[in-house]
Amino acid sequence: MRTEPITEDTIAEYRKQAAAQPATGLPKLARSLQDFGWQIDRNSPAKDLPYFEEAATIYRHLLADGDNEHLTAAMHAISSLSLQYSLAHADELALAANYEATALARRVNAVLEHGKKTSVVADLAHRLAEFGQFAQAVEVELEVVNIYRAAVAADKYGLSDNLAWSLLHLAIFLNLDGQTEASLQIEHEALALQRRLTERESGRLPILAIWTAGASLRLASTGHSQQARELVREAIAACDQLPANDDKLGNFSFLRAIQNAHFARSGAQDEQSNVGVDLDQPLQPVFGLSFHHWSFSVRLAYRDGLAAMNDAIAASANPLPQDLAGLSELGTLLRRRNIRASVLSDFDYIARHFLDHVIPYLAHGVDIERALFAADPARGPHRLIRGLDRSRHGAPRRECQRERGRAPARGT
Repeated sequence: MRTEPITEDTIAEYRKQAAAQPATGLPKLARSLQDFGWQIDRNSPAKDLPYFEEAATIYRHLLADGDNEHLTAAMHAISSLSLQYSLAHADELALAANYEATALARRVNAVLEHGKKTSVVADLAHRLAEFGQFAQAVEVELEVVNIYRAAVAADKYGLSDNLAWSLLHLAIFLNLDGQTEASLQIEHEALALQRRLTERESGRLPILAIWTAGASLRLASTGHSQQARELVREAIAACDQLPANDDKLGNFSFLRAIQNAHFARSGAQDEQSNVGVDLDQPLQPVFGLSFHHWSFSVRLAYRDGLAAMNDAIAASANPLPQDLAGLSELGTLLRRRNIRASVLSDFDYIARHFLDHVIPYLAHGVDIERALFAADPARGPHRLIRGLDRSRHGAPRRECQRERGRAPARGT
């Protein structure tokens, strides 16, 4: 059903109705204000904000009068207000609105048996993590995980992917909070879930392959080398079962999202370098969260950081450094650049950007790591393994397996 666009005249008419009959007129006015806010210039959030703020104020007034009929609508309105604050880079106000929307979501969930409002609660966990409040992020994300655990336990397998994502986020937050062992337990829960789902549905083999390969990077980074090797073998075995026809490999965008999340998380330790990172900013990216969960201030800084890395690489690569320290620094910078470009490829660029602009850099990074390892084998193959794990071009499976067969040395 097609609806007419909201205009200033429409809003003026709803204001009259709200004054005459508040019980019915105020909700209509609030909805029209939000609709109008979405219609106008989205590139100028400051123009939109007054409409979303007024809508939120109306719903607060309705709830203050004890009217729970509009509780869900109020939750969505204040969640939308948080998004608008984020677009305007008013991050403290966005976080405050996240808290308010989550409080309403909890009231809604308290009376719902099914269809609980998890996305609003998860948004709060994401913002808290960006602000560095990791313990609070863990607490909130665990609430989301438990909702999905209960749903999947009740045989609602349609929510299994939601559970898997929320487990990944919980593992990330736990790790950031210094709870490494608890984080690894959640990693294993997510892996077990993916295996069960693949047993039920063989079409999920691509998901299992990417997930196990990504988890292997995490386990390797925490010193669990044997478990990491086993996961790589599991990922390869899953790949070997895939059909030759690429058209049968499922939702490409969903698979890329999984790959990007694990890929970004694996490079978090490199992001302490000063090129492309401003550690003085109050919000920082949380590597492993899908990019669409990030605050807009963080997205902007992340894109700017990629540009700075590209400039630094161009300056360092012509000619290539002759000393091992300089070559090692360039290799690390290339890793960081590749991860950022991969994360952004689905959001900022055309479909072939990953193939045309990310993979060649991945291959170049592997070449540098090979040169480093050949020049100084005593440093161990750890960096080369990381490069081979990330590269799908110029990184034969046998070479990756051969290097993994050696005793892995920890290093940067």
